[in-house]
Amino acid sequence: MGALEMISTEQVKPPERAAFWTELLWKQLGRLRSETFSDETFRGRMVHGEVGSVKMCRLSASRHRVVRSPDLIRQDDRGYLKLVVQLEGSTWFEQNGRKTMLSPGEWSIYDTMKAYSVSNTSPIEQLVLLVPREKVLTGSMKADDLMVQRYSARTGIGRLACELMGAAFDEIPGSTPQSAEAIGDAITELLRHSLLERSGMPTALSHKEAMRDRIKAYIERNLRDPGLSIDQIADAFQCSKRNLHKAFSHAGTTISEYIWHLRLERCRNDLLSPSCGWKSITEIAFSWGFNSSTHFSKAFKEAFGMPPRFYRMTDGRTDTLAAFPAPQIATAGLITRAGKNRDSTTQC
Repeated sequence: MGALEMISTEQVKPPERAAFWTELLWKQLGRLRSETFSDETFRGRMVHGEVGSVKMCRLSASRHRVVRSPDLIRQDDRGYLKLVVQLEGSTWFEQNGRKTMLSPGEWSIYDTMKAYSVSNTSPIEQLVLLVPREKVLTGSMKADDLMVQRYSARTGIGRLACELMGAAFDEIPGSTPQSAEAIGDAITELLRHSLLERSGMPTALSHKEAMRDRIKAYIERNLRDPGLSIDQIADAFQCSKRNLHKAFSHAGTTISEYIWHLRLERCRNDLLSPSCGWKSITEIAFSWGFNSSTHFSKAFKEAFGMPPRFYRMTDGRTDTLAAFPAPQIATAGLITRAGKNRDSTTQC
């Protein structure tokens, strides 16, 4: 069954609320700098969960501002698109020189891989989604033209998408992994069609795009299978490996790289998740299809800049390095006694 977790600043004393909120946003919505305008009465509440690959949260808070700068992006490069449905209050979004304000009944989307700021000028309530960009953007879309625009949550495909998001959020506690995955795929599909509708492009997918989406869906369903391979996918689709590669020819990655990236991303999410705190790192790695702790540790360090054990110890924050004694850092596999970087480590 799925689960929703609620976190509120009411859990801490008023002087600690601003720092608590910053840390909460950091963990759940990516590396952000939060400003509460020195408001000692600041209050914030977040209820969050997941449907497949889509992360969702319902957020209510006093006025505040968040900023994502280039240095924070370098620490957190998961490549999500962030979608916000405005439920109450007003919010200004700014990215790439474009600025727009959302009111209740509107939604917008922006790219977490580019610097942005979000200013909530009054108490707000929002539904916020983190969506893998590769599930929404196709090669034919002009992504920059679609970001930081106002979209209606009351008409067209956008209305259907927002209604599904709200219903999906409410159903998270009773969802199975299979149903959650199907709901997440439906949300991303409607979102993509909303953007296509806005751009004036035909919403029908090309055969190649449809094939690529089917392959991605199959990969996600079977990601935990250590035997997942191009040969297995070709057998499942009753097609040649050449046709599989053609479907991915404009995706910016190969099928093998896509599988590798997804597995590392799922492992990273589990390392940061309190619900997986009881699992060893090796268990997490093997649960997502890796079959060698040595290869996993090396791949994880290459992808995210530090070994998985240290990543878990620091919540992925390189700025906390100084807080750990040198023996702990060395044990985590980040440096040797001589202070040199290791190329690989057998410690997960």
